[in-house]
Amino acid sequence: MEDTTYNFNQVINSNSPESCETYLLNLEKRGNPHTDVGLFTKLKDCYSKVFSRLPLGKHSKNESYARILVRYAELKGIEDPDEAQDHFIVARSNCKGFAFVHIAHAQFEVSQGKVNKAASILHKAQGLNAKPAELLEVAMRNLKAGKKQLLPTEEEQRPPGTELFLLHSKGQTIRITFLFVGGLGISLSFQVYQVLDHKKQLFAVKFVNLEEADAQTVESYKNEIEHLNHLQQYSDQIIKLYDYEITNSYIYMLMECGNLDLNTWLRNRKTVNPLERKFYWKNMLEAVQTIHKHGIVHSDLKPANFVIVNASLKLIDFGIANRIQPDVTSIMKDSQVGTLNYMPPEAIKDTSSKSGKASSKISPKGDVWSLGCILYCMTYGKTPFQSITNQITKLHAIIDPSHEIEFPDISEKDLLDVLKRCLVRNPRERISIAELLEHPYLQLQPQPPPEPGMFSHTVTEPHVHTLLRGSQVC
Repeated sequence: MEDTTYNFNQVINSNSPESCETYLLNLEKRGNPHTDVGLFTKLKDCYSKVFSRLPLGKHSKNESYARILVRYAELKGIEDPDEAQDHFIVARSNCKGFAFVHIAHAQFEVSQGKVNKAASILHKAQGLNAKPAELLEVAMRNLKAGKKQLLPTEEEQRPPGTELFLLHSKGQTIRITFLFVGGLGISLSFQVYQVLDHKKQLFAVKFVNLEEADAQTVESYKNEIEHLNHLQQYSDQIIKLYDYEITNSYIYMLMECGNLDLNTWLRNRKTVNPLERKFYWKNMLEAVQTIHKHGIVHSDLKPANFVIVNASLKLIDFGIANRIQPDVTSIMKDSQVGTLNYMPPEAIKDTSSKSGKASSKISPKGDVWSLGCILYCMTYGKTPFQSITNQITKLHAIIDPSHEIEFPDISEKDLLDVLKRCLVRNPRERISIAELLEHPYLQLQPQPPPEPGMFSHTVTEPHVHTLLRGSQVC
């Protein structure tokens, strides 16, 4: 091999784990350390020098340093599996916050035929709350399925038919591949997928196939992009949209990713912790207050439109939101929209319209009713009219003043008052968002956020502009 000592000394003197990792990876590309004894020896020597110059105690929280530890353990496995075990344990003990460290050790155990040991390592990693948790879940699923590879290989990482993403940074174009992790949701017109970039940061990609979409559907997604672009700068309770691309055949939206939506979260619980309910209620109010301040009525608020990110709720999906001019209190829509269990009385079709064309009235107070229905569900485990299964009967019940909404007695009297004041059929008499934020229910004492352990994941906002390219998402 050519002498690379001088270049390596320059790199190692930088005291930069990132520079050292890049150098070591490039060095390894010169051959196959499994068959090239010279390369294998050179690599071991370089790794040893990195560890002697960059002490573990100082750099254990650095991701590149953690990768160096893991790769060295993998290389040691070529000649001495027992020694490799020791190095994996060192890596996991000191860099326990990185999921890939635990997965690499589990992968090594699988290669040694120790599946139970691999499962134990992954379970412990989950207990340590290693990030990203989604990566551990993928590895666990693959292990349970009997797969020898816990994570997809580089070629398997990209969904069939999907091109690479292009990142533009400082005038340079960088090609990266996103790892397809799994589906988050599917509707008739779009799919949402979890993806990981080359730094193992988690994102959501919303893919809309426009080939069979009508003009109204296309307009609704353009509407959503416009709202997200504008509103995310004003509130942390609005989901982040990092980038998007619109063509004649598809729309891609690269977005902040949460673990699960509020609807799924509620379905998985028999009861809701009062502190969590209060914290999430405040999140929802702040999000809706933001859109109202910018003249936007959502008109389709429901649990599925809120996603949990970093243990707080964020508002998503503005497809049917509408702008109201500053001097107008409500507008008329040409068709009924929204989800029936959360739909305010004033938004239900006016079938007696003289023009023969159905229309419905929406206003900021309509969003208050919908929020009240969500809070009702978080309190009683069902929406106010959920027990009425016949849709026509349900429609009549929502608009009928003589149909009394049941409010079973609860210990939190301020919560009960909020519910009753949100679910007032006359929008003029209904409480406002501003009043709800000042209501004693939220003012008694500051509440800490719920523990993030089970359902949070930090998504770091990219510092580069992302341009999406592709034909379809599988």
